[in-house]
Formats: sequence, C-alpha cells, structure tokens
Amino acid sequence: MNYLTTRRPMRNLFSLHNEMGRIFGDLFAPHEGGTDTEEASWMPMVDISETENGYEIRAELPGVSEADVNVSVTDNLLTVKGEKRQEAETEGKNYHRVERRYGSFQRSFTLPRHIETDAINAEFKEGVLTLGIPKAEVAKPTEIPIKVNS
Repeated sequence: MNYLTTRRPMRNLFSLHNEMGRIFGDLFAPHEGGTDTEEASWMPMVDISETENGYEIRAELPGVSEADVNVSVTDNLLTVKGEKRQEAETEGKNYHRVERRYGSFQRSFTLPRHIETDAINAEFKEGVLTLGIPKAEVAKPTEIPIKVNS
C-alpha cells in the first residue's frame, strides 16, 4: 500500500531561521531586569503575579542552599542574588554529559510605585524562593470645601 506524504522543505528552513534568530537574539539582547550577564553564570526562572493586595515573585532555585541566597531592596530595585555551589567531584567518575549550571546568579526587578518595601517577606521551600511584595495604601484624594465670600 502506498501512502501519500506531504513534504514542506521550506517549513524546515523557516524553523531553522527562527531558531537561529532566537539564539542570536538571546546572546546579544539585554536581559530583562538589568541583569549583568558577565557576573551571572546562570539565571533562575521566575514567575511574577499580581493580586489586589500585592505582587508575588517565585524563583526556581533547585540545588541552592537558603544560606547562599540574598534578597535586597535599594530604592525601587529588588535584587535576588546568590550562588549554586558545584558538588565535589568524585574520583573515578567520567562524565558523559554535564548540563546542570553552577555559579553565581543575580536577578533584579524594578518595583512599581506604592509598595510597602519594609513589609516584603521571603520564604524558601523545596528549592523555590517566594517573595511577597505588599502594595501600599494609595492616598485617597481629599476634597477641600470652597468658601464663598459674600
């Protein structure tokens, strides 16, 4: 029995073109959050969400010790930095593939206005750093009565 197959050689070419563009774009584009790629060996992936009361940043930090993570706020810039330490090499072990990344990392995020920076909290559990960033009460406009002079 013969089967009819459709070949789309241009589709593969376009896929290759898009992939090459993505690779070179990643290499030369500035990274979000102002991360200095020369200082960072790798960057943890993050999720950022917003609720009515605040924001939450969840950063994946597998294999990183809580003691090796630092969170700071300067002006309106929140910075998460630290180091993922490489395991001691075992003698007699010949690696066929090493894909895990080690070394220092740093991610910085510009905070929006009206944030309670003194109330930011951090929790580290099962390799995930969760930052709670509460919104500040926005000042309500005050009406000023106008007196009419007669």
